[in-house]
Amino acid sequence: MTTSILSGTAYERVVQALNDHGSKGRGNAWQCPAHDDGSPSLSVGHRKDRKGVVLNCHAGCSTEDVVTALGLAMTDLFDEPMERRERPQVVAEYPYCDEGGQVLYVVRRIEPGYDGERKTFRQYRPDGKAGVKGIRRVLYRLPEVIAQAHANLPILVVEGEKDADNLAAIGAVATCNVGGAGKWSDDYTECLRGASEVVVIADRDEPGRKHAASVADSVRRAGIPVRVVEPARGKDVSDHLAAGLGYDDLVPAQDAPEQLAKVPAQAEPVDADTTPTRRLVLTPASQIRIRPVRWLWDTTPPGEAPTSHGRLPLNSLSIAAGGPGLGKSQFAAWMAAQVTNGTLPGELYGTPRSVIYAATEDSWSMTIAPRLLAAGADLDRVYRVDVMDDERLHARLSLPIDTSLIGKAAEEYGVALLIADPLLSMIDATINDYRATEIRSALEPLVAAADRYSFSVLGLAHFTKAGGTDPLSRVAGSGAFGQLIRALIAFAKQEGEDGTPEYVMSLEKNNLGREGLPSHTYTMISTDIETPEGTSHTSRFVLGPESLTSVREVMRAETSGESPTSMGEAVEWLQGWLTDAGGSGVGRDIKKAARNEGFSDSTIDRARRKLRIKSKQEGFGKDRTSHWYLPEALPKG
Repeated sequence: MTTSILSGTAYERVVQALNDHGSKGRGNAWQCPAHDDGSPSLSVGHRKDRKGVVLNCHAGCSTEDVVTALGLAMTDLFDEPMERRERPQVVAEYPYCDEGGQVLYVVRRIEPGYDGERKTFRQYRPDGKAGVKGIRRVLYRLPEVIAQAHANLPILVVEGEKDADNLAAIGAVATCNVGGAGKWSDDYTECLRGASEVVVIADRDEPGRKHAASVADSVRRAGIPVRVVEPARGKDVSDHLAAGLGYDDLVPAQDAPEQLAKVPAQAEPVDADTTPTRRLVLTPASQIRIRPVRWLWDTTPPGEAPTSHGRLPLNSLSIAAGGPGLGKSQFAAWMAAQVTNGTLPGELYGTPRSVIYAATEDSWSMTIAPRLLAAGADLDRVYRVDVMDDERLHARLSLPIDTSLIGKAAEEYGVALLIADPLLSMIDATINDYRATEIRSALEPLVAAADRYSFSVLGLAHFTKAGGTDPLSRVAGSGAFGQLIRALIAFAKQEGEDGTPEYVMSLEKNNLGREGLPSHTYTMISTDIETPEGTSHTSRFVLGPESLTSVREVMRAETSGESPTSMGEAVEWLQGWLTDAGGSGVGRDIKKAARNEGFSDSTIDRARRKLRIKSKQEGFGKDRTSHWYLPEALPKG
């Protein structure tokens, strides 16, 4: 459709075009012709200089889309003949990608800009639709930023995409936030963790300097080395580079006015290949603060001083993993109860602290709260977490977007433990669960926040259905976060000799502590909780005595097809054989006798561990033999 009026003011042209289109409205409020508009969402107003009209669709349609729907041209938005004006056009597109390089949205740079501006920036979805509401905001050139941070190298932060691209052209890694000055978020800062240094390059105007100060403050609070510099010539770093200056010619922000006079008007061109964009930062070990490992959960009896024999370290990421129906969530409720009551052996014993419980698979009212109550938790100290976004309440956290919010909440509420049930459900929906680098990029900021804000993370995870006897390799997602976790508690069930199920939990990874800590049995006790609406049936975790069986051994037994009865018989046979032999014997002779009785070597090895039999190498060369000893028969010295 083409409107019949090509003369008059721009406002008159637009109003007649709206009437011709059939849009309803009056004054400044009209139905938008670019979408199915039930109520007026298009504002039609005069430009500030009163020489044209401004269109703003509050539903998100771009000005170009509205003008096209009316059959007008962008020049029709101005009163004076537009042949004298340069038509606005897209001069650059800046894709914003996630950690894996997938485009989330694109920023278009339009020159000249609308409403008399020199330039305009508009945001579009990958399919070309205007508006990015609901889409996760990320840093520009994010994959390069993450790689630079992981390599412990410096990262530059500028105000706009053009500056970042110009710095990239000389070999630097630079980034910015979408929206320009005043739009920095602490969430962006989390992506910079690991960088040797963050250099914020301020634009040389008041908004630019305020923005740089805001970015630097956020980075400094995160504990990352940071400094602020300014271009020696021009308004921004692009002007600085265009003047033939390089990275080393940037000047400290506070000295910029004085240093400007010292820069020659025509500087010699700088060879981009020799402009330093990377440097080493060496810190002597003598300046590094040494800290002992402290434990959230220690092996010492309640009330005794903590030791180095801990299970779960403070301020780190630990995993509780197992198959379905083994009580992982009940264990999490037990941990919450211990922490909120100050009864967990370790650094926090005697000091009740708060817990954030982030759960996505179970109902709070029917499952989680009853479990917490059955476990004896202080419910005033256990917090369900919801996320408010755009004034709408969402059900779950999302990593890494909400990392800084978690840290601030932990600091405000005195949180000592974050329970993620399950951990992978907290990963942002845009991240591919099967790409290890993406999952690590989402979890690394959380690990850093736990250390910074002094809280521990217990993530629940499921075992995969794949076979294998290594508990860590069976954890879903372990290929991504296996190197991030400091401890792994695994859960398993086996059939006892009397045919009843026996539950066992063991520490299968302990990076910061001692390996080989005792396993524990545990039981699941059915519990009834009385509520105003009737009885709620739930279950609670009860920690049992130490066990000689580990989860790894249960897995091996499942793989080999070994029955609990045969294991019990092997233990009984081995103890009897050694007792009859005076408490000791040669290992190869014992295994030969065992094979004659129908026991495999692996079964006898597990029986030996259950009996805590010690071995000593005696003799030399071809006469060297391994002797097995019952604990009470082991020679002294």
